[in-house]
Amino acid sequence: MRTNQATPEIIQLTESGPGRLSRLRAALRVAHPDAVVTGREALWLNGIAVAPQGTVHLVVPLKRPSRADGSVIVERTPHMPDPLWRRGFPTAAPARAAVDACRRASTVDQVRELVSAAVHRGGVRMGELHAELVHAPSRGTTLLRRTLAEIDRGVRAVSARAAADLVDRAGLPPPRWTARLRTTADVHLAVVDAWWDEVALAWDCDLHQPWAPRAGTPALARAARLTAVGIVPLHTDPLRIRGDQSTVITELRGAYRLATARPRPEVVMA
Repeated sequence: MRTNQATPEIIQLTESGPGRLSRLRAALRVAHPDAVVTGREALWLNGIAVAPQGTVHLVVPLKRPSRADGSVIVERTPHMPDPLWRRGFPTAAPARAAVDACRRASTVDQVRELVSAAVHRGGVRMGELHAELVHAPSRGTTLLRRTLAEIDRGVRAVSARAAADLVDRAGLPPPRWTARLRTTADVHLAVVDAWWDEVALAWDCDLHQPWAPRAGTPALARAARLTAVGIVPLHTDPLRIRGDQSTVITELRGAYRLATARPRPEVVMA
């Protein structure tokens, strides 16, 4: 077999066809030096076993030219990933790669398989997928959004059952779940996951978004706002609902005792 010396394309001189690494090298050779591997090939390079689908997906900055043919897709993006170098190739992080791969999937089963591989074999958190989806082009995301919504409903249901079980085991009366709080002057305070109205105790455990818990400054600011009007706030990271149950039960009991030991503030459910 002969090669055409006038073209920069790489030609594989084997009967079996190009291997995965060879195809990646060829794709990067025809793309701009700023190109980063994403999609299925980036997942594979990051150690997440997914099958190839015949096309290498690269992303480049907006100022670079795009390209799409049967073997390579070079997509311009305003949100270039910081490359992770894997086996000599610049790759997108697994969460970004998974979202890009799902955007190119043609069936919901393919999307579910990719999400499952990223989460269970790649350690990608659901919150990372949601964050990447915010910046992704809307085209091609319908199946992924539907799949994430299904997973989210299941995660919320499991978290809600676990939280209710802890309240029961703590020996506390049933709270009002998902309560909107305001002052008597009709100033909105917060929507909390659980509310004991008789003692004005608020418990947040991120039931509605357990994949993206409040932490750091947002959680402290929320607690300070509730404390300022006399509410006893308790915040529990959703991972502790199932991973540190005995301690969470102790904290629930302690917060309830503290709430009963002071006059109830003038706050109401909206």
